[in-house]
Amino acid sequence: MMIPEGFVPQLVAIDLDDTLVPHNGSISGRVAESIARVQELGIMVVAATGRSLDTTAPVCRAAGMLDWAVCSNGALLAHVEPEEIVETVTFDPRELLLKIEELVPGGFYAVEGANGVFRTNRAFSHSALTIGVREVPFEELLDEPVIRLVVRSEDDDHMNEGLGHLAEQLGLHSVVFGVAEVAWLDIGPQGVNKATMLARLCDRLELDQTKTIAIGDSMNDIAMLQWAGLGVLMGHAVDSMRPYADVMTGSVPGEGVAEVLDAITL
Repeated sequence: MMIPEGFVPQLVAIDLDDTLVPHNGSISGRVAESIARVQELGIMVVAATGRSLDTTAPVCRAAGMLDWAVCSNGALLAHVEPEEIVETVTFDPRELLLKIEELVPGGFYAVEGANGVFRTNRAFSHSALTIGVREVPFEELLDEPVIRLVVRSEDDDHMNEGLGHLAEQLGLHSVVFGVAEVAWLDIGPQGVNKATMLARLCDRLELDQTKTIAIGDSMNDIAMLQWAGLGVLMGHAVDSMRPYADVMTGSVPGEGVAEVLDAITL
């Protein structure tokens, strides 16, 4: 892994799932030591993730990243220790939810409020997304500003085709989609992504955007890889991601991150 000679970042932003941590969520001793060495130099290391704060903060604490975290694909900025939501970007979900209910009948719909709490019309397995989901009537999802709307479907057609074809019908909202155990859409506020909140964090802290590193592996990392002074792509990322990064690192979550950090400090 090559970092330009003389390049010393002021901030390093790291995606969590499959970048900092594998699927079991564990932090390797090597990456924790690498993070500590970088922070001793006065370089800020922050999470930049699609996770909610309640599943982000424990990983950050385990990794020793106790300052800031960009959560919910850029719609929420939080301080990790002490844990506090500092800034959110919200939107009115009513019109969008009513439209999606017609497009994905029988789906699972969940909204994340500005307080970081998820509410859903039907209980679902939430994995790394969030710890707690409150089940409420559909109508109760419509009335409060939210930072994210998540749509999930177990319909066979949706599982085969995904829900990506709906993205063009959802106006100007930021949309990430895929198929895993269910077909899903992750919908955020217009023009909001990890990069937009990282930019706001840099403004807040008076840091130079050109002196930043972003490390990620997937579609929702594209904007921050392009925004950062140095965009680093994990080695296991799909080939179509490569044009968005400046350099590549190793394929093993955690270890690839440590390679980048060690290149700064060693």
